Amino acid sequence: MPINENNQFGELSFTDGALKELTMKSYQLYFKENVPEIELNEKDIAKMIKIVENDDETISVYIKTKAKYGVSIIEFAKNLQKFLKSEVEKMTEVPVRNVDIVLDGLIVSQNEESFEELEKRPEFEDEITSENEFEEDENNGSVEN
Repeated sequence: MPINENNQFGELSFTDGALKELTMKSYQLYFKENVPEIELNEKDIAKMIKIVENDDETISVYIKTKAKYGVSIIEFAKNLQKFLKSEVEKMTEVPVRNVDIVLDGLIVSQNEESFEELEKRPEFEDEITSENEFEEDENNGSVEN
């Protein structure tokens, strides 16, 4: 169901597809600026974004996304919400009622170690062994100091 507006010059329409594409491009721009080491595939982005036209001629944006590891996830998501709302409204003058974000995982840059890489480090293995020994001792009723 497209958004329509009549004005003194004629009719303006934005299809759901056009609004989704605009949101996708804005999402890509946000990631390019905030997570430059990640290359995003348009097909994947298209699956992550949904646009819904509301009864009051506003739209709602729903996004299932990943956040960058090592930064505040809440701040990352709030900034993404503000950015997308601003970009869509600026380019279309269609009011965005809400931008709902579902965090679906974390993006680890090549400079950051993943959990799997951390597990392979000798000092991490020692910590796991020590914790397991402590748990075993607790279960046997004796605790070593």
